[in-house]
Amino acid sequence: MVFQTAKFFRNREQKNPYDFAAYRRNLKIKKIQRIILTVMSLVIILFMVILGIYLNRNYDVNDLAQNLTGNKVETGTVQSSGFPVSLAGEVPQELVVSGNSLVLRTTDEIIFFDSSGNTQHSFTHRFTNPVMKAGSSRLLTYDRGGYSYRIDSSSGLHYTGRTESTLLTGAISDKGTYALAVSETRYAGSVIVNSRTNEEILRWYSVNDQIVDLSFSRDGSQLAIACVGFENNALVAKVYILDVSSSTTSEKAVITFDGALPVAVDYKSDNSIHLLCDTFVGVISPQLEKTEVTFSNSVYRYVFTPSRTILLNTDTSAVSFTLTSIDRSGNKTDVQIKGGGNDICVDDSGNVYLLEKSSILTYDSSLELKKELAIDTSVFAMATLGNKLYLLSDTMLARWEDMVPGT
Repeated sequence: MVFQTAKFFRNREQKNPYDFAAYRRNLKIKKIQRIILTVMSLVIILFMVILGIYLNRNYDVNDLAQNLTGNKVETGTVQSSGFPVSLAGEVPQELVVSGNSLVLRTTDEIIFFDSSGNTQHSFTHRFTNPVMKAGSSRLLTYDRGGYSYRIDSSSGLHYTGRTESTLLTGAISDKGTYALAVSETRYAGSVIVNSRTNEEILRWYSVNDQIVDLSFSRDGSQLAIACVGFENNALVAKVYILDVSSSTTSEKAVITFDGALPVAVDYKSDNSIHLLCDTFVGVISPQLEKTEVTFSNSVYRYVFTPSRTILLNTDTSAVSFTLTSIDRSGNKTDVQIKGGGNDICVDDSGNVYLLEKSSILTYDSSLELKKELAIDTSVFAMATLGNKLYLLSDTMLARWEDMVPGT
């Protein structure tokens, strides 16, 4: 009896194989399910594509994880625990100072070192034409002619991003505000000013003038934009001054220098501005009055300090050299150099170092020659951190005393 009852219930649970209405309902349900799954899949795929495009346009994807987590990731091959730093396998190209760090750029990497030669932070930049602009606490690195840029310090990566148009030049303030000049289709170019937290403050457009260089005032509240244009079939150098603290795109002033080709611009500590041109330095006072300080021959090297502009000038045959110092007010001092010059730098005391083929000439702030330092002929660049002199050769980064035994 029990067996027959169980069999009875099993027979009731079996479906009628000839119930076509139920069969059609099942087919309809399955069709709706397939449509829902297809739509959901397409939505997910579309979302991933849009996300991928967004990340690719705005971030360096390889550094995104580091950027999001804030973790310091050492990706460079040059790791050091003191001077001299061996650069075996790397091709050094540039040495700058950012805050309390020496920053070395090679063909592939950018490395931060402290004053003792310890590696603080390093990364592979992957830029075709990398340019470094240093502030007192952060470093802006951008790919000139490309789209990518990043903000780093000795503690690691702070931000990485991409612009919609090709990058022309950039600048970063001591406060961490930074500006990027980019090309435009309807204008000659534009400047994007971003806050320390990477939020856009303002965007300024240049209608006709080509943007050459940018410089922030020491407090980061003003931005000088050096441009070149044509008026009456002649070159005209211009400096547009923006008050970036008010987020307005109206220029505070426009200073014009006729018949000049601008090279670089720099804000001084008293809010005066030096515009380096091909034949003179345009000095703009804090009251926006301008003067022109001419120099002989052509600029071979230059360096900006908070109080001066130092130039190394040479004639067309690169035989005669002149070292020129121009202070914030436009006062000029010249000294003739017998030999050539490969690099110049200035320490915190105002001493000027001139790198020659096998020696370094040291001048005081008045350009009085004080001493001559012997060096190896492989040295091609130098920098000062505080009052300490650091030298860069093809194979190492070292202090001057490391390269001269017995000093």
